[in-house]
Amino acid sequence: MKQINQTAMGLNLDEVLGALREEADGVSARDLADMLALNRAEQKQLKELLNRLQGVGLLRRDGQEFRWSQSRRSQVGRIRQRRKKSIRFIPDESSERARGLIRVLPEDLNGAFDNDRVIVSFYRGARDKEQLAKVEMLLERGDLKVIGRLRHGFRQSWVESLDEKFQFDIDIDSRDAGDLADGWIVMVRVTGYPGGRRNPTGRIIERLGESSDAPGMDIQIVIHKHDLPYIFPVEVTAEAESISATVTDDQLSGRLDLREIPTVTIDGETARDFDDAISLRRLDNGNYHLGVHIADVSFYVREGTPLDQEARLRGTSVYFPERAIPMLPEKLSNGICSLNPKVDRLAMSALMEVDDQGKVVNYELRETVIRSNERMTYTDVNTLLAHTDPKLAMRYAELMDLFRAMEQLARILIGMRQRRGAIDFNLPESIFEFDDEGRIAGVLKADRNIAHRIIEEFMLLANETVAGHMTGLQVPSLYRIHEEPQPQRVIEFAELASAYGYGFPVEGVTSFDYQRLSKQLEGKPEERVLSYAMLRSLQRARYAAGNAGHFGLAAPIYTHFTSPIRRYPDLIVHRILRELLKRSAEWGKSVTGEKPAKKPPKPIPFDHLELIGEESSDRERSADAAEMEIDEWRKAVFMAERLGEEFDGMITNVRDFGFFVELDEFFIEGMVHVSTLIEDYFNFDERIHALIGRSGKRRYRLGDRIRVRVDRVNVDRHLVDFSVVEAGSPVKSRRTRK
Repeated sequence: MKQINQTAMGLNLDEVLGALREEADGVSARDLADMLALNRAEQKQLKELLNRLQGVGLLRRDGQEFRWSQSRRSQVGRIRQRRKKSIRFIPDESSERARGLIRVLPEDLNGAFDNDRVIVSFYRGARDKEQLAKVEMLLERGDLKVIGRLRHGFRQSWVESLDEKFQFDIDIDSRDAGDLADGWIVMVRVTGYPGGRRNPTGRIIERLGESSDAPGMDIQIVIHKHDLPYIFPVEVTAEAESISATVTDDQLSGRLDLREIPTVTIDGETARDFDDAISLRRLDNGNYHLGVHIADVSFYVREGTPLDQEARLRGTSVYFPERAIPMLPEKLSNGICSLNPKVDRLAMSALMEVDDQGKVVNYELRETVIRSNERMTYTDVNTLLAHTDPKLAMRYAELMDLFRAMEQLARILIGMRQRRGAIDFNLPESIFEFDDEGRIAGVLKADRNIAHRIIEEFMLLANETVAGHMTGLQVPSLYRIHEEPQPQRVIEFAELASAYGYGFPVEGVTSFDYQRLSKQLEGKPEERVLSYAMLRSLQRARYAAGNAGHFGLAAPIYTHFTSPIRRYPDLIVHRILRELLKRSAEWGKSVTGEKPAKKPPKPIPFDHLELIGEESSDRERSADAAEMEIDEWRKAVFMAERLGEEFDGMITNVRDFGFFVELDEFFIEGMVHVSTLIEDYFNFDERIHALIGRSGKRRYRLGDRIRVRVDRVNVDRHLVDFSVVEAGSPVKSRRTRK
């Protein structure tokens, strides 16, 4: 492997690489220097660079001429790192990104860090048989910013990194720290990288707050760690403010008027942006006429505008317990684009006729105007359907038939998806309880009731209907794809299931196999353990310009159409649909479920869909990681007040270094390190996911019930360490504050 340099030697790297790509027949170093008008010193640097690019396989040499290698065993791109072990390689060329996710193991970084431009070679991982990349050459450093805690020593100052992707103390000039006290949270731009015994160096570029314990500072830190844009540029805010806050008469031209149709939104209690509304009625033939009405964001956010560019940059909204970072300014997300009750709103509607088997027998996609009758919550709708609150039933008496019909259709659709093989793990999420002083008083599991299922099923149906419409017309679009699980992951899960007495195929696995096992596990002690293991065996869903089906939903075609306020891919799908509706007169009845009379007369003008899909997938991963980190942080803060207390729990994951335990009383997980198991020497049995003592007297296995003590909590790293409580140990558990 070539020694990694800090820079690309002062040459304009993009010019060199661009010229080499263009000269398909090859070019000599001398001719390339003439083309780039290089001076004598730069010519020497060029020769050295060309030889090194050849050495790492990016170039091929024939005599005196260099040409771009077509072997694809080496590529130029950037390192993207979110966490310590969450590292990816992003090729420069968008066509190469279509090859899928390319991981980089920490030991293969060779001194590269987040956002560095590198040359990598590819190889296949022995365990997962997936494509991995190894950094062979560093071309240029990226703009690396790290958030951390300022510390002052006797003669120097430094910043303790709070970011997993750069776990070094960064030396800071004391004069740069100014009058900041010890413990301040700051943002540092790295100016010098670690090497040998040399610490990295940096400059403070932003002062965030006096302490990480300050209210809201955890969210501020996570925002910066995950590079989440959270301030709208002036031009974006100005464009949003220029948009009318009400629907005007001239905007209704050509729209189907559905304002007299009973329509409701159903969301969580804390939701502020409502991008979907539902209408439903029974037809004379016994079928259901379902209307899924989605905020017409594409009417207000036009392609290429500052609003659009900022929405693409953000990719998605991010939701924290008491704060959201919206994809669109509040004037749109909570205002004119939000389907608020009792006001007119523009929508894109999927109007579907559904039979008693859950099949869409006819549909129509239209630009509409609606007026939501009520803003409903999941809790209230569930209460109404459970008939447990007469006063609430009287309040919504006029809508009770609507809610009953919704439940009937939702159960039909659930049955349809089960027959098709869709997987439903029903894994809970965290809910934080707070006391009167704003401190976390408990961490509970969120309930998922029939009202949640109603909205989920109706949104899934609308997404599939729109995806099928796009595919039927053979127009370019963005799809939400979920590829089949990787064989090695399936084998590993099958071995684990077998250890619990469950059969699972290692070849030809289908979603039915996952669904079957999921049903077998219902109510069993090992349900949660194996459900999470099943989830880990699957690939992650992503956005792509080519349809590859959705394994988890057992859907041959799927897209995201239902949340354009908070997801950029949905906005793209709306734009494509709007273009189709404009051309509908040329295609006959192609806006309905009937077969189109002919193919589109000219291409749909949407480029870079694959790149948008990759960007959106990346932003979604960042948002998910940020939301998860806040959950982990809050849980660590909560457990830091419970050092020494004991709790019952279940072993949810076993590794060679220890095992993880989820508490019964709180929805919190911590680790028991193998070094604390002093009663024996333990070996890790990967096949049955257990730590087994050499004496044979004790083992710790996935799914085992166990009692643990809270030993240590590292709030900065969001880590909770437990130790096993031996028989006869005193019990001093404390209940949640009321």
